[in-house]
Amino acid sequence: MQNNSTQIKPEHLLCAAGGLLVGAWWVKNKVKEAAQSRAEHDDPELVAATCEEIGEVLDQWEPDSYDTEDDFVFDLGSHLDQESSCEVEVMPGIAGTKPDVLVDDVLALEVKVNPNKAELDRCVGQCAGYSRRWVTWIVLIDTPPSKIGWLENLLADKRLDHILVWSFS
Repeated sequence: MQNNSTQIKPEHLLCAAGGLLVGAWWVKNKVKEAAQSRAEHDDPELVAATCEEIGEVLDQWEPDSYDTEDDFVFDLGSHLDQESSCEVEVMPGIAGTKPDVLVDDVLALEVKVNPNKAELDRCVGQCAGYSRRWVTWIVLIDTPPSKIGWLENLLADKRLDHILVWSFS
């Protein structure tokens, strides 16, 4: 007597699992690519070099005490301009957008001083827009750790975790 039941062979399971892994990898790469800015697509080497250099210079920045957010922005712009080889623009008005600092036309920095929830919500919207064109970082000054964590979680929830958050006391 012959058994007509269909048997699943281990080779078939391995092929199916391999296909799922390849599919998942492809989707993950497409999602990552979709999150990239136009600058990253156009000139990934310039973006990588600029972000590396500015990251190191930003780590060395020690903001003074100022009365206004604009004062911090100008101080940061001056520091980046003096300590890096990059082209730094402070508050450039470009096609309806206005990041606080723009570096090499590939990296936008948005500065906030102890922002309240409404300011953080607005910042996320601004940075989401900037991140379509440029790599985008948020620079927080005198901001409590709870607000920083809340912002990082919000960015992750909105799939904007490619926007980095820098914090200074």
